[in-house]
Amino acid sequence: MPNSAAFISLVAATVIAGPAEAASVLVGSWGNDAGCVVAKAGYQDGDDYIVLTAEGIETYGSGCRFAQQLTSAPGSQSLTATCSAEGEAGTTAETVVVTNKGDDGFFVTIPGLEEMGPLLPCS
Repeated sequence: MPNSAAFISLVAATVIAGPAEAASVLVGSWGNDAGCVVAKAGYQDGDDYIVLTAEGIETYGSGCRFAQQLTSAPGSQSLTATCSAEGEAGTTAETVVVTNKGDDGFFVTIPGLEEMGPLLPCS
């Protein structure tokens, strides 16, 4: 039965591929000018850097790790994050809002801090 074999192949391909995603995981590092220098060099030389990846955001003296990966979807994403800051004991759970404004870059809001951005691709 050629039709049932084709159907079984289609079902198998769907199961293996999984559901389609609206947007892919964010690729690479995004940052301000100083942040892109950090992303490329692997070390920081100043205190004004901001680096955003799919896994989290890092600034001088603080950072947040996202519970789920950031995607490249346009608009805003609210991400649960574990954040830490230099000079403070332990970590805090925060909801970080990351907004993709297309060609204008990403903007990040962490409760209690000013919005950070634009963060552009570090290429």
